[in-house]
Amino acid sequence: MNPDTDHLALWRQVEKTPTTAIKPADVDGQKIMTLDQIYVIQLATELFGPMGIGWGYRIEDERYDQGAPILDVKTGALITHEQTHTVRLVLWYRWQGEKGEVTQFGHTRAVYRTNNGRWKTDGEAPKKSVTDAIKKCLSLLGFAADVYGGKFDNLGYLQERQAETELEMAEDFDAALQEKRDEFKSWLEKQCNGFAMIPHPSSVQKVLAIQLEQLPRRASIARLDEDAQRFAHERLNAAAQEAIEKLRQAKAAEKATQQNPEETTHE
Repeated sequence: MNPDTDHLALWRQVEKTPTTAIKPADVDGQKIMTLDQIYVIQLATELFGPMGIGWGYRIEDERYDQGAPILDVKTGALITHEQTHTVRLVLWYRWQGEKGEVTQFGHTRAVYRTNNGRWKTDGEAPKKSVTDAIKKCLSLLGFAADVYGGKFDNLGYLQERQAETELEMAEDFDAALQEKRDEFKSWLEKQCNGFAMIPHPSSVQKVLAIQLEQLPRRASIARLDEDAQRFAHERLNAAAQEAIEKLRQAKAAEKATQQNPEETTHE
């Protein structure tokens, strides 16, 4: 597809995030992945140019919003309200000779009571709100879409991105890639040999379905081409069918023995 008509061209360039740019965090008891602000700013600069020339932002609105009431523990009287800093930010950028704009809001708790009951005023709330809005604006263009889309909540995706990050940062790329391919080969052999340990044909089919679901992700980590993936797919299917056939033969032999016990005894 012509890049000029591919509306997802930019999105595809920026949607995947290296694991070095994220870290887990606990926000009000909720487990989330936080995104490194320098990573997205640097990536935007690589694509659009220096800030202020190829991209930038302007603040359209800034305010402090009244939050939850804070009451006296003993009397219940209103002491004050929490305060949240809010900005409405417009991010502009130049892409393929055209200028675009996206708008988002950034929020930061500015004055609030902490979990241990102490008051806190965040003097950097305005800066944090701007950063928050910038990241949100860039997310609308596809930046770190896997983070905002919750893909890192999936362990398989996290492992895949970890492997890709290791390859990208490896001093010897070829050696690192060969190691990933050797790991894939060992996994494939283990899965194929493991079918013989499963006692029921239906269980073999269930295990095969799980393996075939995992195959594309594992092949992607090893950067295997379509032919290699097809070969692995065929090997798994063949190994599973062989195991199922042996189980059926064993079942048939057992049934024959039960139907002709005297012949078995004479033998």
